[in-house]
Amino acid sequence: MVQLSGVRRRTLREFPKVVVDAGPLLSILVLKYAFRLDPDAANAVIDRSAIASYLRANSAQRSMIHLFDNVRGITTTSHVIGELQGLQLLKNGSQTAFWDASMNWLKTKELDESLVSLMELHSHPVRRTWVCEIGPPDCGLIELAIRQNVPLLTDDRRTLAARARQNGVDCRIVEEELSQYG
Repeated sequence: MVQLSGVRRRTLREFPKVVVDAGPLLSILVLKYAFRLDPDAANAVIDRSAIASYLRANSAQRSMIHLFDNVRGITTTSHVIGELQGLQLLKNGSQTAFWDASMNWLKTKELDESLVSLMELHSHPVRRTWVCEIGPPDCGLIELAIRQNVPLLTDDRRTLAARARQNGVDCRIVEEELSQYG
């Protein structure tokens, strides 16, 4: 357990689910898919993929898998799911195998895909401002974390993490979390 100012910070495992941004979600899906392959094919998939740069080392990859193995459930927005196709760089049979493996793994994590509509965000004056400043996907993730009172997991230190924390969301940076799972 991590201590912050004398207050125990809850581990991700203690939450029923965690809101996950597109970057970390893509990275874990690529790693889970790649680790099912033989080592040469796995390395090729990881090298061709748009996973976070800090995940190029084997030890970081193992920590990432361990981190997500400790997450009980995943929730995200439909916007994020839509972003994944554009972020994943696999083609043909590899793309088919990737999506099949990803959907099967997400089923084990009881993926909760929520629609946070643009019009919902527009109807709330503060959220409307956020949409204009950081865009619908990030605004939707913050809204989802607030609604469900669960942490938000991201790689986006500047925009998403800063705005989420300003609004009381327990926002965690994946790279920082990995040290607990090494």
